[in-house]
Amino acid sequence: MRDVEQDHGEKTPYECFACGKVITAVSQPENCQDCGGEMRNRLTPLE
Repeated sequence: MRDVEQDHGEKTPYECFACGKVITAVSQPENCQDCGGEMRNRLTPLE
């Protein structure tokens, strides 16, 4: 698997671990706007 190169300033999809809400943002949000759960970058594979 290759690393994904991202341009700074490019919007990236983030998903909430708790509720599954997906948003796009330039930088990773601290917590989900809906439930307060932890957000993950969807372009980074889970291990």
